Amino acid sequence: MYLREYIKATEITIIFYFSIHLIDPILSPYIKSLVANDFQLSLIFSITPLILVFASPVMGAISDRLGRVRVLQLGIFSWALALGIYFFATNWQMIILARILNAFAAATMIVAALAKIEDSVDNKTRGRYTGISLSVEYLGRLIAPVLGGVIASLFFIKAPFLVSLIVVIGLLLFLPKEKLKKYKLKKDQFNWFKDIKEFLSYKELRGMAILGVVMHATFPAILVFLPLLITETLGLGYTYVGYAYFFLGISHILQFVFGRWSDIGAYKIVLAGTLTSGIFMMFISQATLYYLLLVFLFFKGLGNSMWNTSAWTLMSNIGENHKIEGEVVGTYFSIAKIGSFSSYIIGGLIVQFFGIYNLFLFNGILIILGSIVAYPLLKKSKIYT
Repeated sequence: MYLREYIKATEITIIFYFSIHLIDPILSPYIKSLVANDFQLSLIFSITPLILVFASPVMGAISDRLGRVRVLQLGIFSWALALGIYFFATNWQMIILARILNAFAAATMIVAALAKIEDSVDNKTRGRYTGISLSVEYLGRLIAPVLGGVIASLFFIKAPFLVSLIVVIGLLLFLPKEKLKKYKLKKDQFNWFKDIKEFLSYKELRGMAILGVVMHATFPAILVFLPLLITETLGLGYTYVGYAYFFLGISHILQFVFGRWSDIGAYKIVLAGTLTSGIFMMFISQATLYYLLLVFLFFKGLGNSMWNTSAWTLMSNIGENHKIEGEVVGTYFSIAKIGSFSSYIIGGLIVQFFGIYNLFLFNGILIILGSIVAYPLLKKSKIYT
């Protein structure tokens, strides 16, 4: 294990996610003020996962060859530019440009940062140290939405964009130095279909692809419509949106525990996590009281934290064994974001015609069905744990 590299990569991830999640409580209400209805809101949010479908595997492969730090720098600049456009946006066309840059930043930063963490640990302790890193990282995710909601309430709705911009620019100071690798990119590295085909050639990864799609299909409900549920349906302020995200994420600090369990049997923790997440996603559809909503969000978050650590442990072990770790991470994001993109379209229609609560019910049922289908594929994965 390379301790110094592990710590530095974890620090970078913490700061970047803190910057991203500062704007969570206000992003969908802010964008909704520039569009006509919930369906148009979903369409605009669908741009990011659509781009991630194609960009993630490419950036994963490029980071394997050009170096993680160079890719991280691209992500930082893209996110900073996106924040600037969000702040000055006066129409939906500017928001679309910001979402495109947002997607590119996510594809570069998340893929490269996670791969860099995985580079610094070995197979025997991968689950433990990945879990520790993800747990510490989630401290930033927990604090950021609460702080973002408070900042918006105390000052003005766009203020979190400015704070996030300052944070991400400061992130440049934390990037380690890395020599630029001379490498000529080849056309086959931009072959999206080839990357997907190779990923799905592994039976266990086919199971992860199914679960990735159904788990990421919940993103519209959580990122777009949860804030609207709290501010519009329940009639509460942005601070309460921040508290809701805090309850959803608080159990993620236990990922170091689930990481240790994943070193023994990752696929079991994967399925336990997805089933827990799906069940409580369904329960959210019955939460007409704010405090009941917080309880259901906490247990859904518990399932998410189990899933998150064990999924990365399982896929990283497979990728490490075949020397395609960055490619596996990137391609997984690509496949999973198909679920996000589809759900933004379908979810917007569900909310438009049936209401926000029914979107949570639909997503919960989808996760449970996906877990059942993925089980026979994942149970073979014990050879990698």
